[in-house]
Amino acid sequence: MNKLTETSRKILKAIYCGAGATITALSLTGCPPIINGGGGWAAYGMPPDIVREEIHITGKVVSKNTGEAIFGIVFHIPGVTSQYNPLATWPNGSFSFFAPIRENYTIIFTDVDGDANGGRFKQKTIHLTREEAEALKETPLVIELELETNN
Repeated sequence: MNKLTETSRKILKAIYCGAGATITALSLTGCPPIINGGGGWAAYGMPPDIVREEIHITGKVVSKNTGEAIFGIVFHIPGVTSQYNPLATWPNGSFSFFAPIRENYTIIFTDVDGDANGGRFKQKTIHLTREEAEALKETPLVIELELETNN
């Protein structure tokens, strides 16, 4: 078996270090975090405004009893999102999504994790007109969920 010379080792080390740094840099810049969402989750795909005309709906889900933010509340917009792949609130209770421009929106909020987020919350359905959804740019939506009562 042939041994590498000291010069060959230095060259290989430089190549491996350069390749490692390049791979690391490319993987970290591939998924920039969402700045305004607060969750720090990565955004994938083309920005929605390039694909089609859409509206940005934002808000926060809180407990009606305590006023505290609720993490992990799933929400579904019939005809826009799949009920089998729903969206959920971030750790600070906020949510944000883009939807195609329509005259009316129905959003269904559901607690799917039971007591894990401070109790079992009742499902809530809200209806927004296009004008109400557009007004959310200035004042984000606040959804108050009630705790289920044990009977």
